[in-house]
Amino acid sequence: MEQIEKSTYQGYLWYSDKDQPKVLNNVDSEITLDETKNPFVIEGQLFDGKRSISIKYVDGKYIVKKYVLAELPKEDFTEQSLLAHRMKDVKSLNFRQYWREQEDELCDGKKVLQPAELVFVGLKK
Repeated sequence: MEQIEKSTYQGYLWYSDKDQPKVLNNVDSEITLDETKNPFVIEGQLFDGKRSISIKYVDGKYIVKKYVLAELPKEDFTEQSLLAHRMKDVKSLNFRQYWREQEDELCDGKKVLQPAELVFVGLKK
């Protein structure tokens, strides 16, 4: 069982028994992810202005990634806006795609930028 700390979140939680996600728009929430409970959260993206939390439920286990924006590079990211699916009154989901230099054998061992973290940074209504 994992506890998501209480904060004022913007984002969504998509439960297994619903055909559309529950949209959170600056709502105080404390979320408990229990792998033994039904319904469960299939996926979710949460952002409170400082922290981003990504939730995925895969093969009976939660995969939770937490990011503190102040600890991520101030550069080396591109802004991405993805269309929202089945979210009433939400136009898009906003992300930061972070990049990391890695050697690439297909480029003669030279360093190239590869996608690293995709971090949720809020909704556009």
